[in-house]
Formats: sequence, structure tokens, C-alpha cells
Amino acid sequence: MLRTGYGLVFIEMAGITTPFTTPVFPFLQTVSQRTLDNIVPAFVLATGPQVEKIPLTPTAGLGQGVFAVDRDLGSGYVQQWNVSLQRELSSNVSIEAAYVGSKITHVGIPDSNLNQLSVEQLALGSALTARVPNPYFGIIPRSSSLGDPTIPMNQLLRPYPMYTTVSQYRNNVGTTFYQGAYVKLEQRFSKGLSYLVSYTRSKLEDDASSVFDASILTGPVANYPVADSFNRKLERDYSTGDIPHILVASGVWELPFGSGRSHNPGGIAGAVVNDWTLSGVMTLQSGIPIAVTQATNNNAFGGFGTQRPNISGDPALPTDEQTPARWFNTSVFSTAPQFTLGNATRNPVRGPRYQNLDLSLSRRVSLPAANALEFRVEAFNVTNTTPFGAPNGSFGSAAFGTITTAGDPRVLQLVAKFLF
Repeated sequence: MLRTGYGLVFIEMAGITTPFTTPVFPFLQTVSQRTLDNIVPAFVLATGPQVEKIPLTPTAGLGQGVFAVDRDLGSGYVQQWNVSLQRELSSNVSIEAAYVGSKITHVGIPDSNLNQLSVEQLALGSALTARVPNPYFGIIPRSSSLGDPTIPMNQLLRPYPMYTTVSQYRNNVGTTFYQGAYVKLEQRFSKGLSYLVSYTRSKLEDDASSVFDASILTGPVANYPVADSFNRKLERDYSTGDIPHILVASGVWELPFGSGRSHNPGGIAGAVVNDWTLSGVMTLQSGIPIAVTQATNNNAFGGFGTQRPNISGDPALPTDEQTPARWFNTSVFSTAPQFTLGNATRNPVRGPRYQNLDLSLSRRVSLPAANALEFRVEAFNVTNTTPFGAPNGSFGSAAFGTITTAGDPRVLQLVAKFLF
């Protein structure tokens, strides 16, 4: 037997933030056959499928999932502002303090379903799943799941009862807002030393951390990461890209010992050996927000793409209690029952902090005719601090709250480079 999904796509061209690349315009259509009783096959392979394309009529797409673009939405735009104060502490050392901000309007938001029940309708409870006579029987093709003699009552309460999922393709109605302050101390190269130290304290909020799903090419997406398509306020939270604290320090130091410049007798003929140079970069930054959703979406029947759990306290654990086996306090989460929305925010927990130090020790040997040899010892993640991956945010999963991935450990490498 062959049982596959199907959908019909209608697209109107409009000015939006994300350029169109897929699907191929102006129309994309995915049509298939299904077995009506799970016993008789949809078709026999020897005769092949009997699928015909759906004509582009006013009733095309009945019983299918459809999406379009709102032609009235303008393109996205950015507003930025900043103020800074700089002061020279000496001829080579300067300090800068600044405030920066930006707002992006008309950002593409995640796929959502305009054919979803309202929260008030969801409160009707188990009556929503009862099957009732289908007033569209004989009108909607039998190949559709909505073409049967009976249909779940919730389907008849939806804004577009003759369709399944109804989405707006790359719907750019979201906004982002960023504010940050930073301090920077810098010494330009002088007396064999240069360095740059900067610290940023910032906040980034949005309602569009993840945008559209690439699988929309085959039709509207049903498991979109939005709790309620009719209430975008529930999506407003710290952005997935929010990193409130970032400290970066880098420097280059020509070490005050070594052979210095010499004609290197007994070495490479005519070579001049330069002093050792030590350079490095250190980065310390906060963890990024992590989305938490229920592994089982009890409200999928009503067109809700995601169900978040309930939360009853602060999920953050003290630093000395965080382990890969329990990165945050999972006990404050509980299952949101069917017919309700959970009260957890979109990104209620944070992943591991990032700490890294890279160092390099090098020496250059100058050769005749402006050539040179460079020898370098490089160490990445010098402290061998484990760069943990993101914790599992699927409530109801056995792995919820655990970390099972990590980045590279300490890496050492020797480099020889010939410059010509």
C-alpha cells in the first residue's frame, strides 16, 4: 500500500525580507493517492498511480494544505543607534566605552498555522475530537483526509474548515530588539607588545529566532515551533542568539629573550633569526538560550504546532550543581494537559558557558631574497576545558536536561611555513 502526504501550493509574489529561492514559482503542486480503507491498496504497481494534477480553479486545493504570501507586507528594515566615548591614555593606549542599539522590523517569523483552533475553542475539551457528519462530503476529494463521510468536530470550527494547514510563506511580521554596552582597552603595537581587551553586556529579544522550515517546499509545515499562531506575544523572549556577557582578550608579544637577530653561524646560510613571538586569544561568554517543548504535542489535532510544558520555578541550577547528566532543574517542569497551553516561555533555560584559550608560539628565520621560514607551535583549547553542547530541551524525553555532545578537546599542532 502507498500512503503519502499531499498538498497544493499557491504563492503570490510580494516584497519580503527573505528572497525567493524555493519553491519554484509561480506554483508548486504535490498530489498523491491514498488508500481509503487501509486494506485496498491505493494502486497496483503494474498499472501505476492514477494521479492527475489539480486544475487551478477557485476550488483547487480543497482538503489540502495551502500557503501564500501577504502582498501587503513590506520589506524588512533596520534602525540602529549608538553613542561612544573614546580617550587616549597614552600615545599607544586608548579606552572606549559605548552604547549600541538596533531594532529590526518585518523579520520573518517561524511557520505558523492560520487554520488553528483558538484557545477559547480549545477549552471545549474532548468534544473536539468526536467525529460528526461531514458537510463537505462529496465536495472535498476522497483522496483528502477531509473527504470522508465523518470528520472530527474541531475541523469544522477552524477558520478554513475545508483545508488542513494554512500558512503564510516566510511571514515577515516579527521584530528584534538589541541593546548593548561595551568597554574596550587597546594598545597598538609598541615595544614588542599589542593587546585588545573588550567586554560586552547586552540583551537581544525577538519573536523570530527560527524562521521558516526548509521542508516547506513540499507544503505547509505542521509541527512549526509556535505555541499559538494567534498570539505572537507568547513567542517574545530572549533570542536564540542572545549572549549577555562576552569577554575577549587577544595579544601579541615579542618575548624579551632569545637569540635576537643574528647571522646564525652554523645554521641556514645567510639566515637571520628573529625573536620568539607569543600570541593568543581568550574568549569567555554566557550560554545561549534553549527552547523547551513537550515531546508529545497533545494539541496537534487542533492545528497547534508545538505544546510547551508548565513551569513552576526557576530552572537554573547553581554552577557547582550543573553536570552533563543534569544541566538544569528538570523538576520544575510538568506536563501541560491536552486542551491547554503550557506556561513555559519559549527559551526558559540556558546552555553551557563558553570558555576558550588559544595560544601560538612562533619564530621566523629570514632567508636571502626576501624569503623566510616560520616555525610555529599552536595550542587550541589550552586549558582543555570541555566545550559542552546544548542540553536536550524535549520535555518527556528520557534525555531531557542532559548534555550528550561536546566540542574538541585540547589540540596541539606544529607548523612550518615557507614564505616567498
